[in-house]
Amino acid sequence: MPIRAFRFSCIAVLLLAAALPARAAEGTIRLALSVLPPQLGNPFSTSATPTITTTSAIYDGLTRMTAGGVLKPWLALSWANVDARTWRFQLRRDVVFSNGKPFTAATVAANVNFLAKTPRPTDNILRDLPPLEGARVVDEFTVDIVTKMPVPTFPRYAAILLMPESESFLSLGTEEFSKTPVGTGPFALEKWEPNKASFKAFAKSWRKPKEARLELLTLPEATARVQAIISGRADIGIGLAPEDVQTLEAAGSKGISWRDGSVAGISLVATRGGPLADARVRRALNHAVNRGPIVDILFQGKTVPANQPAARNIMGRDDTLPMFDYDLDKAKRLLAEAGYPKGFKFVMETATTSGASLAAYQQVADDLADIGVTMEIRPLQLAQYLRNTFITGEYADAIFIPWSASPSMDVLRAINIHSCQANHPWYCDREAMPVYQAALAEWDEAKGLELRRELGRRYHDQAAALFLYEQVFFAGLSKRTEGFADTFGFISYDTITVSGK
Repeated sequence: MPIRAFRFSCIAVLLLAAALPARAAEGTIRLALSVLPPQLGNPFSTSATPTITTTSAIYDGLTRMTAGGVLKPWLALSWANVDARTWRFQLRRDVVFSNGKPFTAATVAANVNFLAKTPRPTDNILRDLPPLEGARVVDEFTVDIVTKMPVPTFPRYAAILLMPESESFLSLGTEEFSKTPVGTGPFALEKWEPNKASFKAFAKSWRKPKEARLELLTLPEATARVQAIISGRADIGIGLAPEDVQTLEAAGSKGISWRDGSVAGISLVATRGGPLADARVRRALNHAVNRGPIVDILFQGKTVPANQPAARNIMGRDDTLPMFDYDLDKAKRLLAEAGYPKGFKFVMETATTSGASLAAYQQVADDLADIGVTMEIRPLQLAQYLRNTFITGEYADAIFIPWSASPSMDVLRAINIHSCQANHPWYCDREAMPVYQAALAEWDEAKGLELRRELGRRYHDQAAALFLYEQVFFAGLSKRTEGFADTFGFISYDTITVSGK
């Protein structure tokens, strides 16, 4: 079936761009994104975008993962395990918050103890962290963090343990603090507006920025973000599609792409009975999809097909697992064995409403039609989609949830979301959970790696999802922008220049 690629006219974009405001003043980074986080500057809301896009300007974690998956010091300079459940972190001594208060072990202990003992329902970061017992101060710049179970890879998770100024956070409460957040990052918030967040440089940050100001602009449509870059209204536009990048490059701007260690797949709800609860049906769907054109045409060869929860360079990936070959006869045979020789219908919900990702879903639907399976694509507004998926569990027969291993770069992070441990599980393999727990607690690196690969093999063989491709992201930069990098959602705002410096 033909690929339905989304295209628009470069001439039209250029004409529209000409009507937009002139470029930003010198010294101001203007980044255009689809939406600002609904929970504003809550450091504990989530490690996903767009929240982390915003909070990475304000806060820092204890550690940081590089794009290559290497763990490096951040607010913590070093760490060591004291016992099976305790990690001791040595902290930087030259760090202050944007309100002038020092960053110390007491800050870390207060924040960890809040999450361990008094979290709120909006503190969704707890889904991404191992269970926390608490923390205690050893000395002014040494802190012990205790988990409820042994977690040999905990320093990797410490990257998403963002550090707000704890006295203000605890006195104001999460909601009020989120309106006036205080962190150690390169920028300090000045004002939230409905479609804009304004920041000023925090000159005493240990990561002092190169520019004086930062503005995050909400432009829901990708076309508008492209227009803004061409006109000079924005310096950076994220959440673009490959064809958007082509338009920008034709206009003399720059386009970039990167993979974030996650796998794009359609999660098939296997917890409600029906055809999708049968592994033979799920395998049939995987064999019915031709991933080659999706990767090569829709994503312009910037990514690769996927066959398991772990992307390349993720701890726990099993390179020996076979790809799901495109084989319609095999797919039809599996459907017949499962009792669905004439196929069936199901609904897939997504928050994606345009671009290459939606085109990929449409191509999947076209491919599935060749074996008699009808997949109805139901786009939802982001807020409704997130509510259905994570809060109420009122999702349809299938949903698009990436298998994200970031920022720990550990396949257990991806599997955790797609397991019995989810608030409203769409896939629950109870026989896999003891293996998951054993992998999480295994201190021997080789044994831990093999346990992770065992999980990957099980999820592959059971076709826990319709695995499609390794997630790839596209962004556009103005000609004057340098130093932009997105590492698992964290943007290095301190390295960006827009003034030709």
